[in-house]
Amino acid sequence: MLQRQQTIWWFLIGAFSLLMLPFDWMTLFVTDGNYTLSAAGVVKDATTTVASGVPFIVYLVALAVFNFVIIGLYKKRILQSRLTIISIIMSLGFYGLVAFYRYMSFLADVTSSNFNWPLALPLINVILGVMAYRHVLLDEAKVRSLDRLR
Repeated sequence: MLQRQQTIWWFLIGAFSLLMLPFDWMTLFVTDGNYTLSAAGVVKDATTTVASGVPFIVYLVALAVFNFVIIGLYKKRILQSRLTIISIIMSLGFYGLVAFYRYMSFLADVTSSNFNWPLALPLINVILGVMAYRHVLLDEAKVRSLDRLR
């Protein structure tokens, strides 16, 4: 039963969450220097760490592990569907964490921002989570219809 289609989606969500760790997500051009936001935290001019990135690392690793655990619960489809909704909320919550760091770390004037491609991965995770949720519900409906035939 592990070869169900939603297993691929959960695996990709976990892989994309881990893929975000080594890359810079955002570059902010501020009047007193350039800041980058990544899993390392907020770094000024690639030398000085302004804010720690430990919450980002913990959040992304927890999201990846959470989705890998969902794969292991393949006999409990209702629980999988509920945990998938939590995973979708966690993926959207990552944007909240990024916004919090962005607005709380920069009290100076930001002249411009540059968003990098890894910042789109949580949105892709949400889309994959919705697809996994729909396939879990389809599996549950199929099992219930087969139970009626017996």
